Amino acid sequence: MAVVTLLLERKCLLSLCDNEKRTALMKAVECQEEECATLLLEHGADPNVMDVCGNTAVHYAVFCQNVSLAAKLLSYDAYIEARNKSSKARQTPEPWDFGSFFLAVWRMI
Repeated sequence: MAVVTLLLERKCLLSLCDNEKRTALMKAVECQEEECATLLLEHGADPNVMDVCGNTAVHYAVFCQNVSLAAKLLSYDAYIEARNKSSKARQTPEPWDFGSFFLAVWRMI
C-alpha cells in the first residue's frame, strides 16, 4: 500500500504494463488488495485495459470471486461485457454461478 501511495504521489503512469500487459490495477485486483485498487481507480487507472489474453480487471475480480472489487470496478465504468480473446485466457473455476455473482455485484453498486 505504501508503495502505491508513493507512486501516486509522484504522478507515476498508471497505464504501464508488465510483459503480459497487466496493469497495477489488475495486479491489485488479482491480489485482492481492495484499498490499493480503490486508490488506483481514484487516480484515474483504466479498468478496461486488456492483458495479453484479453482479460480486464473485472475478469480478475470474477476469477477471484471478489464481489466487492467487481462492484467497485463497475462503479468506475468497467465494461461488464468484456470478453477475453484467446484459448490461453484465464478460465473461471467450475462450477460457477455467474447469475448469482452478478446479482450480488449489482446489489452493491
